[in-house]
Amino acid sequence: MKKDNGQRDGTLGCLKRRWRILTVGGAICVVAWATFAVSMAIGVGTAAKIGLLSVALVITEALFWVTAAVLGITAIQLRRKLLGKLLHWGRGDEV
Repeated sequence: MKKDNGQRDGTLGCLKRRWRILTVGGAICVVAWATFAVSMAIGVGTAAKIGLLSVALVITEALFWVTAAVLGITAIQLRRKLLGKLLHWGRGDEV
């Protein structure tokens, strides 16, 4: 029988959490832009359009930064894991 690796389960949970963060952020961004599009279609005032556009732009910028942070952290963790394996391999230690 194969035993489950607790570390692997933790990693999968972490990846699911990251994708959930990106999904929620993307949904918020889509809602912000849809709200702006509806405001354009129904012809609200200029001040409201500028306000909604500003909110949509700030949310989009925040989504870019959150995505970069989430994916950047993943890349750093993978690099650390790979370097750890290479350093242990060079010394003859078992991984």
